[in-house]
Amino acid sequence: MNKRGLTLFTIFFTFCMMVFFSVDAQAAVKLSKKKIVLEKGTKYELSLYDSVEDIEEDADKWTTSNKKIVKVKNGVLTPVGVGSAKVTAKFNGKKYTCKVTVVDYTGMSIEQKKVISYALKYVGNKYRYGGTSLTKGADCSGFTLAVYKKFGYKLTHNAYSQIGDTKTVKMKNIKPGDLIFYGSSKRSCSHVALYIGNGKVVHASTERTGIVVSDYKYRKYVAVGRVLEKETYPGEETDESITRYAKSK
Repeated sequence: MNKRGLTLFTIFFTFCMMVFFSVDAQAAVKLSKKKIVLEKGTKYELSLYDSVEDIEEDADKWTTSNKKIVKVKNGVLTPVGVGSAKVTAKFNGKKYTCKVTVVDYTGMSIEQKKVISYALKYVGNKYRYGGTSLTKGADCSGFTLAVYKKFGYKLTHNAYSQIGDTKTVKMKNIKPGDLIFYGSSKRSCSHVALYIGNGKVVHASTERTGIVVSDYKYRKYVAVGRVLEKETYPGEETDESITRYAKSK
């Protein structure tokens, strides 16, 4: 190889190594959370870190997709509303995103909190027709079935049938943990969602969106059903925090 060829090879090799290490360095940078559930009124700090060097990085810019749900300043999240939003950190021209779901547990019983916090853990996961897996994919009734199965309650794997599995209540009396059924009529119910309070539901929506938080009026609802029912037992205090499963199959 002549001198000119060697010089060109050296330049090319150096360029390739620079690109390689640049890409490798970018790949090493991660956000501390890809998704998180927060309670309204709390705060949480996200951070960018280099997984190879094990050091924190300073983001060039932090943004939120919805300031009415969560605000962000220097990585500190302040939940102000109920719902979902994306928080993005920009670093060296690349974006790193965390899906934030905010819930308000005010006035909820212990069991309501448990059910709702468990359901919200799976926001962002896949929708799969006929599925009942919260991690691998579920459809609407498969999602509600799987959530309540965790707490020892049996629901059938069909939106219409779940109306019969629950105690019918009026919309004006809806409580967190209740199921809302959707369709053109009660007899043709085709979708079910879990009410989380503050006018919001969590549900396995579509293949495109997966498990999401939506406004409960996002489509026509036809019925509301209660799974968790309050009961007091001999020797127990009558307290809002005491909730039992009144129905079990």
